Amino acid sequence: MKLKTSAPMLVGLALLATLAACERKPAAPAKQPPPAAVAAAAPVRPLSFEADDPAAKVGLSLPAEIANYPALHAALYDREVAGLKAFAAKAQADRQAWDGSYPWRPYARQGQWFLSAAGDRLVGLRALWFEDTGGAHPNHGGASLLWDRTADAELQPQALFRPDIDMTPLDTAICDAVKAAKRHRPGAAPLGEMFACPHWNQTVLVLAASTAPGKIGGLTAIIDPYVVGPYAEGDYEVTVPQNAFQGLLASAYAGAFAGAPKSPGNPDGTISVRMDTVK
Repeated sequence: MKLKTSAPMLVGLALLATLAACERKPAAPAKQPPPAAVAAAAPVRPLSFEADDPAAKVGLSLPAEIANYPALHAALYDREVAGLKAFAAKAQADRQAWDGSYPWRPYARQGQWFLSAAGDRLVGLRALWFEDTGGAHPNHGGASLLWDRTADAELQPQALFRPDIDMTPLDTAICDAVKAAKRHRPGAAPLGEMFACPHWNQTVLVLAASTAPGKIGGLTAIIDPYVVGPYAEGDYEVTVPQNAFQGLLASAYAGAFAGAPKSPGNPDGTISVRMDTVK
């Protein structure tokens, strides 16, 4: 037997279906953290820091390129500023203990960082620093930072090399480069009994930019005064091509090096970057 459905009944059923659909609530959208919370989780560090008082003047300058590496930027800025604040606090304590028997000269410390190389795996920064605590002469020197982009973490120079490997090839390459630089410096003390060839870990190792895109072309060794000559002779900076030490590299980093250094540096081994004038 067939049931007959009247037109009014069909209209009523359609109306009920429409009302039911209207009463269904749409699914709630996934909750997103407010923009302020996201910003607070990763604050952007500035590129400079300065503080000046009667006890000390301190300053820091970072390269603009470091903004491309937020974790590196944050780690370096926080570390350097903490060191400068500790230096200023020590200066303040010394000034408070000062007995007035000699003229007080405010302490000073400044650090300036430069991008040395940026490869697909490794990024290198270098620094010049200046410090004056009222001694016979101010002190100065170099510093370096190596960054592993894959791990997003700082890398110690020794981690570039295979464990327990004989580092003689790198030591020899650095020594030969220092000897060559000394030949371009009139009156430079020869390497011998008083000043010996430096070992690689007596230098500040800096990644050298490469002629091969995305790679590191070598290592630049920064050698502070007194290491290979008297203070008056100054610093040395020499660059060693990657093919001189490729066999020493750890397997994780061997592929990060290729090509040749973009710049061999100055023939006399003088520093190739210059710090802004300390005011």
